[in-house]
Amino acid sequence: MELVQGGRVRVGRVLDIGCGTGTNALYLAEKGFDVSGVDISKVAIRKAAAKARERDLKCGFYVLNFLDTAAVSGIFSTFDVVLDLGCFHSLSAQERLRYKESLKVVSRPGTVYLLWCFLRGSRWSYGPPGVNEDEAERTLSNEFRVVEKRRLNTSFREMLFYIMHRDADSSYPQEK
Repeated sequence: MELVQGGRVRVGRVLDIGCGTGTNALYLAEKGFDVSGVDISKVAIRKAAAKARERDLKCGFYVLNFLDTAAVSGIFSTFDVVLDLGCFHSLSAQERLRYKESLKVVSRPGTVYLLWCFLRGSRWSYGPPGVNEDEAERTLSNEFRVVEKRRLNTSFREMLFYIMHRDADSSYPQEK
């Protein structure tokens, strides 16, 4: 919300990876974004689509395993913004490499990639495995540049929030 309201993320085409029941996708659609959401759960996608209909919002929701790069490339072209608030940190190291291949399919130079993930081993022993401190940067660094990285403490677990860009994009200066 902060990035949208502050104008740091401009209205455009958005893909929400692991969209669940559509909370973030619907917020962005209300703000004028052209939103597609993917999730592996049929139940979650049905709920997201029902919420969109109830609010009279146009969103495309797809039951899709984002790790299936061939399926991803068969459905989508590139997006201005790609959002992941809970998928990457749930994957194994091998799955993260497949995820990266699909991420390359849906992004292009200048795409903004927003990633939120739990830190591994922080406070609670249940839930997604999380990531190590620099794991996302190491996995994605050949294609994505970190513009901003925030460490957040929550009552549940410590988290990392990234703003990354595919390749160099001078319209978003590197933050220190």
